Amino acid sequence: MKKIVSITCFALALILQSCVSNDKQTSDALYNTTWELEFLAETNFQEAFPNKKPYLTFNKETQQVAGNNSCNGYTAPYKLTETTITFGTPGPTTMMYCGEGERLFLNAMKKVNAFSFDLEGKLTLMANEAPLLRFKAIDSAAKETPNTKNTTSSNSLSEENKATDVYFKANGTEPFWQLSITDKIIKLKMPNDSILTPHATPDYAQDSNVKRYALQTELAEVYIQISQKDCNNSMSGKTFPYSVSIDYKKGKATQFTKLEGCGQYITNYRLHDIWVLETLNGQAVTKEAFGKTLPSMEINANENLFMGLTGCNTFKGKLFSERNKLRFTNMAITKKMCLPDNKKEQEFILALERTTTYSIGNNRLTLSNPDNELLVFKKID
Repeated sequence: MKKIVSITCFALALILQSCVSNDKQTSDALYNTTWELEFLAETNFQEAFPNKKPYLTFNKETQQVAGNNSCNGYTAPYKLTETTITFGTPGPTTMMYCGEGERLFLNAMKKVNAFSFDLEGKLTLMANEAPLLRFKAIDSAAKETPNTKNTTSSNSLSEENKATDVYFKANGTEPFWQLSITDKIIKLKMPNDSILTPHATPDYAQDSNVKRYALQTELAEVYIQISQKDCNNSMSGKTFPYSVSIDYKKGKATQFTKLEGCGQYITNYRLHDIWVLETLNGQAVTKEAFGKTLPSMEINANENLFMGLTGCNTFKGKLFSERNKLRFTNMAITKKMCLPDNKKEQEFILALERTTTYSIGNNRLTLSNPDNELLVFKKID
């Protein structure tokens, strides 16, 4: 009887040890691998991530996950218990806007509370047993993982520069298509084909904000019209500020194919900062002229919003941006009286309202219109 009990206990111990070993083996598979996203629940994956897919690496020692969310660097702490996993608040990163994919990815990561591996070794992150994200293992050397102490790696910078070359993006469905415009190339991408043409200057309508591109190559003929009017994307439900229509034919085709969809201009990420006024209408400024402090302004390029301080009153409004154009609109300002006349404050606000274009260089933001250089701001950290 004692032998039977001893054997049973020994067998049970082996089973328990095996379970612990398997759990450890399961979690250990997370490490020393770069994981690239290939599925995101309830999302048109190709539309959400047309260029770069999110990827992650797990650091066992620091309990940090690092990688890229398809647009900006991504780092976050994680907690791991057997087959459960949760991710904390992401760390600081760059602030480019590259489309809706980043937001969808980050929202999904917030919901994750479990993980598993399938027979092919793919990693699935789940919420209450429902699959949310699936990753495949890729060669670790193929991705440069951002340092957890500095999320702007050389790779993310090159991707950042590449992303910001595109100043207008549009897409549509039935069939799915994408349009991107840079200073050098205009690219129309369909599921099974693409048309690339050199950049061309569009024709402008006289009575409305409408642009029309007429593009021709040896193989294709394309006409693009971009109109400033609200456009609703039927798939995502999001409203965009521009409607886009495209007529094209390629090769031996005799009839044009028509595409319709929505688009938006991509505000230059370099505007996204805090700026302090240096000169106003060509003259250096002083604190005394504005009451308490020099005027300053914070620009949110992701949301196309701005807010700031005149030196006395606070102001805020909406940013209008098209390629090299920039306007400060819908401005609201408080009405405190800090100086007897507030003339410099009024001159500052008027200069902002008269701005139509900008340039950035040497940590300076210069705002101008066709007549004059109006304001120069200095970037502050």
